[in-house]
Amino acid sequence: MTELKTSPVEFLSLAEDDFERGGLSALVNATTNAKRAIVCQLDQLLISFGYPSLRWNVPKKIERLKALGLLAPSLLRKVVNMRNILEHEYETPELEIVEEALDIASLFVMSASAMFIPFDDVLEFLLSDHAAGGSPVTHITVGLNREYRGVFYTVYAYEPGGYGGRCVGQCEIPSGHELFEAMVKLSASLMLRYKVNQAFRDFDTAYAHL
Repeated sequence: MTELKTSPVEFLSLAEDDFERGGLSALVNATTNAKRAIVCQLDQLLISFGYPSLRWNVPKKIERLKALGLLAPSLLRKVVNMRNILEHEYETPELEIVEEALDIASLFVMSASAMFIPFDDVLEFLLSDHAAGGSPVTHITVGLNREYRGVFYTVYAYEPGGYGGRCVGQCEIPSGHELFEAMVKLSASLMLRYKVNQAFRDFDTAYAHL
């Protein structure tokens, strides 16, 4: 993932240190840093996929992350609910609430790091005779790229023959494109083995809009 000046893990560590210290001031700081860990993790994920999320409010960050399929719905709901609780910064935080905030922030940060496992790999799609429609292309590969000019998927199309066949064409799918989001969601679903069929249906829908 894209490195930030202060990482979500650092905010999380600060929150845990505050909580261990005890006392009202420490609980307030723990609450604030737990919130920072959550929002920072939202930004790190989105920035890593090429989105200018530092200029967005938190609801927009969460909606975009939801569209990318990078969080299980149950965890997403917990993060949203916890954010609503943490917004009341002028209220005295209860010990149980702060403890729950730390648990959710920790789970969110750790699961987000694990979520990046599939994005170093290349996905390969084999085309059936019906899907090819007479085209010589038999399969395509898709890989995620991060460069100075942005984040994008590179798609390569191949003819049969030899190892991998001959590349006969390529294109790029930039961050923010509907098909880009469908590809991220598909990759995450395949890694988690969660709602894979739905991810394929969403990909087909996005492709049909081209």
